Amino acid sequence: MRGLSFEPNSTQKVQVLGHQPVSTVENVPDGLRRLCLAFILTLSLGIGLNAQEGRESPTTAPVTEKSHKASPFTVKDHFRFYQATTFSAFAFAGPVTGAALSQWITGNPPEWGQGFPGYGRRLLSGYSRQVIANTVALGVSFAAHEDSRHYPTGEHAVWKRGLYAAGQVVVSHNASGHLMPAYSRIIGVYAAGFASNAWSPAPYSNVHSALFRGSTALASAIVWQEIREFWPEASRKLRRK
Repeated sequence: MRGLSFEPNSTQKVQVLGHQPVSTVENVPDGLRRLCLAFILTLSLGIGLNAQEGRESPTTAPVTEKSHKASPFTVKDHFRFYQATTFSAFAFAGPVTGAALSQWITGNPPEWGQGFPGYGRRLLSGYSRQVIANTVALGVSFAAHEDSRHYPTGEHAVWKRGLYAAGQVVVSHNASGHLMPAYSRIIGVYAAGFASNAWSPAPYSNVHSALFRGSTALASAIVWQEIREFWPEASRKLRRK
């Protein structure tokens, strides 16, 4: 999942009648902004968690890292991973949340405005970046013989599991099950960051903004790695209650 990225900070001030600078974010009542943000984040997380319940999730390897038994990552598995991270319900959680955070926390780009039209533009931009990132990553993973799935740690200590899951943002497995740099994810998110310069407003269509978008997308992938690590166990405990 690579769609949770933000627009870089720039001035949030716009000139209105009387030449008084007014923040576009401040135009939205605090209560409404917080309510909408809470709703969207809850909805997005619910979509993501529900999509991860199945044991045979195409985004998670069916063995633990501790077992050292890497299952083959076939051509079919590559495409199942691509479909799950690009076109499934789970795939929309990142762009939905990222658009909400950009709109109600930073308001960037201010040229896209507020309200549902502004949110729609940010959502479309975020999801477009995700499609580009995952498509590039698919090609890179084939070329590099990379297995991009999440590998559960097999550990019991929460902090060890959390650290290892976070590390899988930049580390993947090769066809033999050994560790390798996550070329597909890294190249994909930065390629998407630069591609989005094509539709971003002028203050945000430059090298700095592209690198910022790629970096925030890479950082947000930590959240989804943690969900893949901890949610299957948490969901089983919740169902027992």
